[in-house]
Amino acid sequence: MRSALSGERFGAEWLALREPYDTRAVAPDLVRRLAEWVTARPGLRVVDLGAGTGAMLRRLGPLLGEGQQWTLAELDPELIMVGQARLGAGLPPAAYWHLDLARDLEALGGKPVNLITASALLDLVSVDWLGRLARLRARLDCALYVALTYHGYIEWEPADPFDGLALNAINRHQRGDKGFGLALGPDAVPALAQMLGGGTELARSDWRLGPGDRAMQRALIKGYTGIADNPALQAWAKRRMAYLQARRSALMVEHLDLLYLPGAPSLSSRTA
Repeated sequence: MRSALSGERFGAEWLALREPYDTRAVAPDLVRRLAEWVTARPGLRVVDLGAGTGAMLRRLGPLLGEGQQWTLAELDPELIMVGQARLGAGLPPAAYWHLDLARDLEALGGKPVNLITASALLDLVSVDWLGRLARLRARLDCALYVALTYHGYIEWEPADPFDGLALNAINRHQRGDKGFGLALGPDAVPALAQMLGGGTELARSDWRLGPGDRAMQRALIKGYTGIADNPALQAWAKRRMAYLQARRSALMVEHLDLLYLPGAPSLSSRTA
């Protein structure tokens, strides 16, 4: 699994750290619309792409009614092992599928699917891969819900003169190859919305971290310093760590959620 911001590999510890922030950030209107759509479709079959330790299942499963069955597509054996230990416990039935999404995405089309989900994934993939996802969705005639895609903007408090240059470095790194070809990074959600066409709805799902969120802020700053061997970036990170140590640091990381419901009235893609 890779961070949606830095592109560096993170394991189960990072996913556990970010999960409560993700849960608070997701756009409630899109989740509500999806839940309403599901109520008329018993026996829901869900495939979660890049499932990690199963955060989407834990977040969304309890909201989508009875009769669900989930397939958790994940490549990382460590994350599969941790996630398998957390299945059950009142969650919908789910099973992991060890799958390389970069190579074998189309294998998901071999059985009925009503809903494809993903979280913190799209900013890692290429335009060609997005086209494959859009074609798979059309082939299955299923809904698509993608949460927490980094959208290219971070606002820090207090402000630092290097914040803009650091953001440019982060966004350049985002557009590198993360295993799916040259990534679209912050442009991924608008590109997918255009491919899907009418019926696509977008909404903001920003992380908002305050002075008390020290572990999460520390992990982000450390991740950012790993994107380039740049003395100015390292100096910026040290100043940011000093603000954090002094309990003065806060930030907002912009994300977008996307929902596509087959047969829904044509909507203008919007952010809220």
